[in-house]
Amino acid sequence: MKKIKLSIGLMLIGTLLMNLHAVNYYVTSTGLASNDGLSWATPMTLNAALAVAQDDDVIHLGAGTYIPADYITGGTLEGDKTFEIKTNVALIGGYPVSPAPGDNPSDANETILSGNETCYHVVAVTAPIAEGKKVTIDNVTITGGNAAATGAALTINTLSFVRVNGSAMIIGGAVVEINNSKIINNKSMLHTPGVYGFSGADLTVNNCLVQNNVGQATAGNGASFWFASSTLRVNNSNIIGNKNSGVGAIQIITSSKGYFYNTTIANNVAGYNSTTSSRNGSGIYVRDGSQVQVVNCTIYGNESNGNGAGIALHTSNITTLPNTLEVISSTITGNKSKLLNPSTAGIFALTAGCTINIHNSIVSGNTALGANNYDAAITSTSVLTPKNTTIGEKIYDGSAVEIVDKTFTVATMLGTLADNGGTAQTCKLLLDSESNPAFTMGMSSAALQLLGGSLTPAVPESVVMYDQLGNQRAGVVMGAWVANGPFSGAIDVVEKQLPLAYADQNGVVVRTKTGDRVVVFNMTGQRVFDVIANSDVMRIDNQLQKGNVYVVNVNGKSSKVLF
Repeated sequence: MKKIKLSIGLMLIGTLLMNLHAVNYYVTSTGLASNDGLSWATPMTLNAALAVAQDDDVIHLGAGTYIPADYITGGTLEGDKTFEIKTNVALIGGYPVSPAPGDNPSDANETILSGNETCYHVVAVTAPIAEGKKVTIDNVTITGGNAAATGAALTINTLSFVRVNGSAMIIGGAVVEINNSKIINNKSMLHTPGVYGFSGADLTVNNCLVQNNVGQATAGNGASFWFASSTLRVNNSNIIGNKNSGVGAIQIITSSKGYFYNTTIANNVAGYNSTTSSRNGSGIYVRDGSQVQVVNCTIYGNESNGNGAGIALHTSNITTLPNTLEVISSTITGNKSKLLNPSTAGIFALTAGCTINIHNSIVSGNTALGANNYDAAITSTSVLTPKNTTIGEKIYDGSAVEIVDKTFTVATMLGTLADNGGTAQTCKLLLDSESNPAFTMGMSSAALQLLGGSLTPAVPESVVMYDQLGNQRAGVVMGAWVANGPFSGAIDVVEKQLPLAYADQNGVVVRTKTGDRVVVFNMTGQRVFDVIANSDVMRIDNQLQKGNVYVVNVNGKSSKVLF
């Protein structure tokens, strides 16, 4: 897999300008708790900075490894040491080891927050919700957490922070955004070696790698994420190789919401070190009144001991806790159900009370034991509606009716997980449009735009009208992949010298060629400008409002710009 490229400078401009009146604290791995931390000349420790920082303050981190020295509120055990974020601050890593004034962050300067395999949580976010405020974390690696097997919970701000969940991070009722970061190599003795969110937590994950987080217990759940009564948004990320002995590498439970856009979820394992054939949903596990959207995603090679190795759904009360799953323009293939016979390895509703709508997607090539296996199936009175979609060998039209004279043969028509450009591996279509019906039986971009707008919440145009790699959906192609493509995130300003788009005093300048389509989206994903370029460089004047961040897309390549 290609290394995820990060263009930190562009993504941080908005954060820094929104905090013009904030206090900036400077932290290095050799900083002193007694320093004031107000410059790189007098850096403080990270725990000391977190102790004094107030809402909207910014903490800048030099490269190196940081290990918690202070206890979480109310904690007394060695494992209770953590980086506790009590206020709505911004953490920005990636500065040099010994920074100087004027240095900028770079992904080459690895900033590691390590639990040293002894901390129950490397990071604990206890910041109370405040209108218009959030915790942001940029360009760090969170690793070495080790949640406990047992232990009483701690009460902080009336919420119960358990010791057995969230080795990398635990979030209680806070709004958090993580950008350009890695959550890797954490473990737990029971549940969730990755990130645990509860009681109204709201987490957005952008351009991140979540990998090799492993639960050690015989019945632990939620290897990478467990969100209960909370909201999880994952964009342009990789969730790979996470393992637990229970269900769900990603667990969305108890009336939670999960939104997965332009993300690859691959090679995760449910039922790890378990011989019990009921460990379901090694990709995503949706339970008890939760709503999930999966758009432009590749779900590949996940393994479970039960059903729904790709996605599984379950509810304990079909009347009061129904689940809804919307799958749009995604590819779900290569997932395996290993012990349960017969079983369904792609998407499976384990109970009644589940609604599954699949649009413009490929659910094929998933394998399981026994003769009567399915790529997607339901139990009892749950509902499965595939439109413009391939399930197994069957192809369905826009009315969810099987097209009897068309057949999808996964072995010859769909590639395995590979580097096809972009920030994540994908599965490209094989053959050509005359030989492979997945090229010609899908939905148009206009139809996808209408579909995205009809959902609650609406899927932004900047997502639904493009493929996972950032290519515009100009035809009617099923699945996450339309064509091999470039990086869909911000252009690397070092490699390209100039960004795709940049602001000057009066407007936004865009590098184009005659005939390029230029589309501008605001940060809620709504299109605010759309034109065909008639020159090599074009300007956008009097169309955008100053003080806002925009995404400028030129033929599938995107760049964030603050005007």
